[in-house]
Amino acid sequence: MDDPGGIAITPNGQTAYVTNANGNSVTPINLATNTAGTAITGGMSDPYAIAITPNSQSAYVINVSGSSVTPINLATNTAGTAITGGV
Repeated sequence: MDDPGGIAITPNGQTAYVTNANGNSVTPINLATNTAGTAITGGMSDPYAIAITPNSQSAYVINVSGSSVTPINLATNTAGTAITGGV
């Protein structure tokens, strides 16, 4: 991880997601084994904070440098297109 910042845990307690500000990514961590998964990249610029939806389908990452929010599909651990405007 590269300059970890925000952290969010899925409602089922199985996975933590950590923002990596300098790495422009989010790292999933399997909490049962305490192992980091492959970093999720794309559409992030200095990710700072993260929130997970109650149904564990999506996460939303606040990007400080980009003044945007990046959605992440948690089923596939892929980042979507950053959302800008009014952020």
